Amino acid sequence: MATAGTFSPRQNFESGPTAAPPPTPARRQPAAPATPGYSSSSSLSLTPDNDSKISQVVVDFMMRISRTLAQHHSKAELFSPLSIITVANLLFLGSGGVTHEEFGKVLTPSSMNWKRMHQRYGSVLANLVSPDPVDSRRDQWRRQTCPHDEDYDDVQNSPAVKSQVIRIANGIFYQKDLPMRQQYAMLARSLYGALVQPIDPQNSAGSTAMINRWVSDVTAGKIRNMLESSLSPSSSVVIANALYFKAKWKTQFEPLVTRDAPFFPDGLGGPSYRVKMMSLSGCLPFYRARDAMDVSIVGLPYRDDTSTMYLIQPANSSRVAVRHLQASLTGKMLDSWIGQMKLQSTSVRLPKMHLRNSVDLLQSFQKLGFNSILSPAKSDLSNMIDSAAAGQKPYVNQILHKLDLAIDEEGTEGAAATSALVDRIGSQRQFNGNAPFLVYLRHDATGLPLFYGPIFDPR
Repeated sequence: MATAGTFSPRQNFESGPTAAPPPTPARRQPAAPATPGYSSSSSLSLTPDNDSKISQVVVDFMMRISRTLAQHHSKAELFSPLSIITVANLLFLGSGGVTHEEFGKVLTPSSMNWKRMHQRYGSVLANLVSPDPVDSRRDQWRRQTCPHDEDYDDVQNSPAVKSQVIRIANGIFYQKDLPMRQQYAMLARSLYGALVQPIDPQNSAGSTAMINRWVSDVTAGKIRNMLESSLSPSSSVVIANALYFKAKWKTQFEPLVTRDAPFFPDGLGGPSYRVKMMSLSGCLPFYRARDAMDVSIVGLPYRDDTSTMYLIQPANSSRVAVRHLQASLTGKMLDSWIGQMKLQSTSVRLPKMHLRNSVDLLQSFQKLGFNSILSPAKSDLSNMIDSAAAGQKPYVNQILHKLDLAIDEEGTEGAAATSALVDRIGSQRQFNGNAPFLVYLRHDATGLPLFYGPIFDPR
């Protein structure tokens, strides 16, 4: 998955509000080797750590973005909250005046100042890509054991081979004659592990190819053309985030059981179409909210035991029912459901999917209250670019987000660029993905959401 924001400069004939001073870097431990997944040209030097306030802000941001993406006939609205908010944070880091205030209202925890927020976010990102992340999980299902069953022994006793890959990289590409503030570049490198790279405004095709190659390398070729046309000469800066995730299920679906089956986008009894439906039975975290929400949630843990894909579905699910769920769902409700999950004998039916999505997030940013940065007259990125020296005032004119996510019997491979066995142990719980549902792929160790969104048509 990848997200990129492009800026265009305009002549600045107005004096904007006074810029907020950029943060000073946090005091650091001795420099460590470059973290896998970050650009080799700039290592992330913050100590890996967790912060529940940071992860909660990202989850709340996820819910708000999801509601801005709703369209009447969309097949799926999957996106990477982490990718998008990281680009927003890099813009926030370089902003001043009213632009800084708008970002701060959404991105900064209420009890934390914005300088501390950037430092803590950088530490949580470092923990995300750490081979042995600090783990602060308290979910009760992780402290439980599965009921003994001879048919299930082969799964439980097999050693967990580390196979999960998470790469996240940030890139800031700017015209080489633009007066980029060195303190911003230094902070982007040290707090976010960003690659800060000048580009040649006279060679827009070459610059575009370089950025696309960078995104493709990070996402293992899943997203090859982040920028589909050559950069305009007025595009002075491109801020890009690329995220790649690949992992195998802890309990894999049995390929021999995958069959054609109907999927009902508007609920059972309505029209349907055929999809490849995977099936498994196993000891899985499950919870059903027996209240007005009447929602079932099942967890599909990955083999490394640091990430889980949660599938969330209302009773009698349909496109309308999932829309109602989206409108009322909050991060605290989601955390509460996950906290109440218990390991239970569960059967799961899930469509085999390869989802791709591409969206311009300009309208979403407007709906979140990020208005001034989209205006040539009001944008203030004075902590990133010396507008007075440049004679230009940059503003954001495009925020591209692309996603490519494959879900099959073995596991999940996803990228984004801010993109006879069925009931062998007598399942007591069932999750039937033959109607719309929500996907929530979370890095449980940090609480960061990697992918999220509704699935209305898995084809």
